[in-house]
Amino acid sequence: MKKTFITNFILLMSVNLLIKPFWILGIDRGVQNAVGYEQYGIYTNLFAFSMLFITLLDLGINSYTSSNVAKNPDLLKEEFAALTTFKLSSSLVYLALTLGIGILIGYPLDRIKLLWILGLNQILSYFYTYFRSIVGGLQKFRTDALLSVVDRTLMIVLCGMMLWFGFFTISIQAFILAQTFAYSIAVLISFLVIKPHLQQLSWKIDRQLFNKVVKQMLPYALLSLLMTFYTRMDVVLIRQLIPDGDIQNGIYASSYRLLEAANMMAALVAMLLLPMFSKMLAGKENVNPLVQFSTGLMIIPAFSFCLIAYFYQEPIIHLLNHQSTSYAALVFGLVILCFFPLAIMYIYGTLLTANGNFKILNSLAAIGLALNLGLNLWLIPYLKAYGAAIAAISTQGFIGLSNFILAVILLKLSFERTFVIRFLSSILIISLLMLASKNMDLLWWQSAILIGVGTLGCMIGLKILDLQQGLSLIKNRQSEKSGI
Repeated sequence: MKKTFITNFILLMSVNLLIKPFWILGIDRGVQNAVGYEQYGIYTNLFAFSMLFITLLDLGINSYTSSNVAKNPDLLKEEFAALTTFKLSSSLVYLALTLGIGILIGYPLDRIKLLWILGLNQILSYFYTYFRSIVGGLQKFRTDALLSVVDRTLMIVLCGMMLWFGFFTISIQAFILAQTFAYSIAVLISFLVIKPHLQQLSWKIDRQLFNKVVKQMLPYALLSLLMTFYTRMDVVLIRQLIPDGDIQNGIYASSYRLLEAANMMAALVAMLLLPMFSKMLAGKENVNPLVQFSTGLMIIPAFSFCLIAYFYQEPIIHLLNHQSTSYAALVFGLVILCFFPLAIMYIYGTLLTANGNFKILNSLAAIGLALNLGLNLWLIPYLKAYGAAIAAISTQGFIGLSNFILAVILLKLSFERTFVIRFLSSILIISLLMLASKNMDLLWWQSAILIGVGTLGCMIGLKILDLQQGLSLIKNRQSEKSGI
């Protein structure tokens, strides 16, 4: 299973590194620079608001499907009709609730119109990830890797035509509509991929089966709801608690841009790990080797990334947004540190999810929500976006650390002594490289290259990233394809 993970990890990262960072740092950044902090702040606020009730679109279906199809592929034909019907019904409830509450809290008509389109986009996005979760559950990881960039590739083409070639006038509405078109095509393509596995499918709903599936999904749904609230409500609170909320949201969104780019990549690894962990745990296999390998592969680069971004926050935030200020840099410096605990959560939280420890995960998420809400209500009126950043790093730090500790305890994980030494040595060497680069007075990008190369060198030299094993895997794959 470790070999399968390595092979598919390489493909997944390759295709996504070509597309998703370009979307975040090129297109999304270009749109904000074109429309300005305030207009983009309006978009950020409406987007975050459209995410508050997103659990109604998922209700844990994606995680449930990915995990359960991996354990028993025959469940797909049995449960697809019930799951899809339920998803369509909940989508209508989501859209009505989002628009209704938006009207109640006083959004003007022009913003309600944008919120309607954003709500539709969320529905399309979650159908897209739903179909992809089925592909992952079927262990078709290479197909899923290619599907994972369909939506962003189409968005890059459409928005690039607006930004660089002037085919359409750039505006927030045009930006949102481009996303609608891209998601629609992505949903169609992903459905066509799974269609051959749905032959002789009956759309007759078995009420008993429907109730059973819904009951099994509830823990996933609650976890998704709690996580959505503690990660998205800060943007809504910024607008509600302070007079210059739209501008502060623009600053906050700019600070989040690089984190979102990194987070997209880490989330893809979690999507790859969930069906693998589920299958291994169901088969009583030892997950320690895969946990250990994924820890080294994700946590060390995450540490290096956070170190570079934090110590060079001013030049990086200015690169992301030309309107940035020293205050925006301070917000960015705290926000970017969230990636380290997020990377931990994507490994150990995913492992706990695969193991079915929902009572514990939901309890932790509820504590995280209370912590985040309390800190935001206290800090935003005084510190604005910087206060929200403090709340974010505090919450994510708690979630990441608690997920790690409980996964180790509950699954009785053990790490090889040599791995622990190699892991800690890598962290120490990367820290010393950062210290040396600051003392050498290098430009930020020169330091980033130095530390990036040093991080890769540590991972290869200390065999956290085993190149010999990777080359052997590629050679075996080529031999299999040629029939040797």
